[in-house]
Amino acid sequence: MNWLSKRFTFVIIPDANQTVQRFRLSGLVIILLPIVVLLLTLCAILFFLLLSRHASVTDTLKNQLAASALQYEQQLSDNENHISELQTNLVQLSEQAQAMENKMVEINALESQLKQLAGIDTKSPVSISSLHTVEGGQGGEELPLPEEAGDDLYMQTSKHYAEVLQQMDAMIPQLQDTKKAVVAYQKILQITPTIWPTDSRKVTSLFGIRKDPFTGRATYHSGFDIGGNTGDPIYAAADGIVTISERDRVHGINVMIDHGRGVSTRYLHLHKNIAEVGDKVQKGEVIGELGSTGRSTGPHLHYEVSINGKNVDPVPYIKADRKEP
Repeated sequence: MNWLSKRFTFVIIPDANQTVQRFRLSGLVIILLPIVVLLLTLCAILFFLLLSRHASVTDTLKNQLAASALQYEQQLSDNENHISELQTNLVQLSEQAQAMENKMVEINALESQLKQLAGIDTKSPVSISSLHTVEGGQGGEELPLPEEAGDDLYMQTSKHYAEVLQQMDAMIPQLQDTKKAVVAYQKILQITPTIWPTDSRKVTSLFGIRKDPFTGRATYHSGFDIGGNTGDPIYAAADGIVTISERDRVHGINVMIDHGRGVSTRYLHLHKNIAEVGDKVQKGEVIGELGSTGRSTGPHLHYEVSINGKNVDPVPYIKADRKEP
């Protein structure tokens, strides 16, 4: 190892006109210098490798970040589209609900008209109760809502609305036909003698064969008698036109009303006649006062119903009391 301590001279001979350069280096320096250069070279190579790897990792992260951002944008776009579809579905359901509500208003109006025509009290309508929730105990397993549940619910609800609308569309013509039938029936009912012609319900003699109150012999009674007080109001049993308003010895003061379709009613033994020949009277309108004129034993109304000129028993025609105006 003595040569390590020795000094070596390196001579650099330039061109002939320049000075010779001499360098004196120890043997140790000569050994260490290549080692240092090698180490520096290795460090440079290692640094370059680390820098390249860092750049590669950075590029990978950038690519992953870009892919994630693209995926997020796609998800955001899909969500926006889904929200738009839900909003569109909601608008459609809202329009269907509005259409149903309009149909229900129309149906309720028809129902109310039918009730009025039929004489049903509409002041206290029957309400249809529905299920509702109140505060109280609850429970059950918590299950996640399926992703397709919203779409299924929309489809089911939309289909149900469509079916209900079809049913409503079918109901409205039926109700209108029913209304027409009820109106026609009401018109017929108005000209059909169906109410009591007096406030009294005291029947003193029925229609048919009876013992005559004056002679005691069996005779035919063409109507039925209702007892009452002199001056009690007498009501028209149906709409019609007064064809007789007179006084004679047997019938006393009497009034006859033609109701059309061959039906007429007659009111005998009145104390006073109010309706005159040619008057158009309405069902329940006062046409005279109860009395005992003509062939009568006391205050009463002799009430007759005739069909095509033939007297019939009035009792089957009396269906209801007179309605207060």
